[in-house]
Amino acid sequence: MITPDEHGFWDYTAPGSGGMERYARDDFLLLLDDMRGANMNSLLVMVKWFTTGYRSRLPFLDQHPSNLLTASDNQLLLDIMDEARKRGIAIWLGAVVNIYHTEKIRSPSWTRVRREISSYDIDSEEIQDHAVEMCRELVTLFPRAAGLLIEVEFCGIEMPHRIPLYNAWAKENGRPSFEQIGRPLNPRLPEISPWRDYTTQRRAELLRKIEQAVKEQGFHGQIATICETGRLPYLVTQDVSLEMLHAACPDLGVVSYECLYDKSRNRFGMMEMAIEEPKRAGMKTYYLPRGVMTYAYPDGWPMPLSLQQSWQMDLEDIARFQPHGVWWFGSGHAGDGMHVHLDRLRQSGFQSGVETRRALLKRIADFQKQ
Repeated sequence: MITPDEHGFWDYTAPGSGGMERYARDDFLLLLDDMRGANMNSLLVMVKWFTTGYRSRLPFLDQHPSNLLTASDNQLLLDIMDEARKRGIAIWLGAVVNIYHTEKIRSPSWTRVRREISSYDIDSEEIQDHAVEMCRELVTLFPRAAGLLIEVEFCGIEMPHRIPLYNAWAKENGRPSFEQIGRPLNPRLPEISPWRDYTTQRRAELLRKIEQAVKEQGFHGQIATICETGRLPYLVTQDVSLEMLHAACPDLGVVSYECLYDKSRNRFGMMEMAIEEPKRAGMKTYYLPRGVMTYAYPDGWPMPLSLQQSWQMDLEDIARFQPHGVWWFGSGHAGDGMHVHLDRLRQSGFQSGVETRRALLKRIADFQKQ
């Protein structure tokens, strides 16, 4: 049996993602009805990713007038939150807080995510301020949100301006200097634990700032963050020091996942890293399995496992490891994007996003009867 406290879907309104970004009211209502019929009680809507999928007054956030949620001046999501409440479904909001259009940011970027979009580290005061402002705006615009998910994607990478900051921290904490470590830093490799501890502390400081800011706005829901996993041929890793993060942010929940959505390799090691380790650290743990999702990085399409195989293996692992919450990544398809393509769904044996979603819900129901 799978018995998470929260169970539902995770999807994006941000342009370029596919799926929910083109959901009209009827698409949302059909999703909510399908979820209610499956006894699901939680829906996480990512309104900020590489791009912005809600109407914002913040000058550093891009705005796409053709985006349905933006065009509605956010009324579409406000109405859907009311409809979700009628069905006993809580809606979380999620945002990636360190990726922006390059022309809108003064700080040096780590890398170009796309031609005009870059990722930034969170040592930058500008990025920290933007993250806090965005989260404060979200809970103000959507006061009925049940939870807030904060993602800081790629924020553990070293940058030249971070080296003296790290060295000062290392000296204060009796850790080796950057020069003593003597190699490019990747926080997901175990021998670089000092750098991981440093970036974990910086992450925790930002999350505490966000927590204080949203509570000042009257938000009292759950706050969670993604803790990124990694995998090498004989190694599974975690981007943060979970014990350190929990000590700094004791009320914070964490979301983790099987990093490549490929359970054909290191399956149980990845599940231990994604679910067992955060639970062991004392944290409320949410798991993000593959739902209506054809995203295929880095090995391309087709993925090593079919959707049906992934669903079955994830259900087995959820039953084995018992996370506190489960959100299936991808709720359907209303237009192609990075996360879902109709032609790939058809190659998987489905004719639409709704058909795929309902096949997943049936697989979940059948598994529960076993």
